[in-house]
Amino acid sequence: MRTLTHDEMTSVAGGGVFGDIGSAIGGAIGNVVDLGTTLLGLSTDATGPAAKLGEGIGLIADSVLNPGNIPAAILDVGEGIVGIVGFGIDAIQQLGAAHASA
Repeated sequence: MRTLTHDEMTSVAGGGVFGDIGSAIGGAIGNVVDLGTTLLGLSTDATGPAAKLGEGIGLIADSVLNPGNIPAAILDVGEGIVGIVGFGIDAIQQLGAAHASA
């Protein structure tokens, strides 16, 4: 087996080990948040955005070996943040609707 050149490493498509780990950790945290909001009678999805944010953070670490991951890392972090903000807005709207009907 041979060592990959710098050009070969930067041309590799996809994520990396840290991206996968970050996605798993973020998804697990999002799942716990969703379980908590379910106890409040809300229907939310924090798992997807949290996994995306975690993946982006992991890809930043992977970028040390593969700078080609930087655009994907930035995109994933951005998507994760937008998703988490959407989660918060949705939860607040659900709480407001429940309070108004009570």
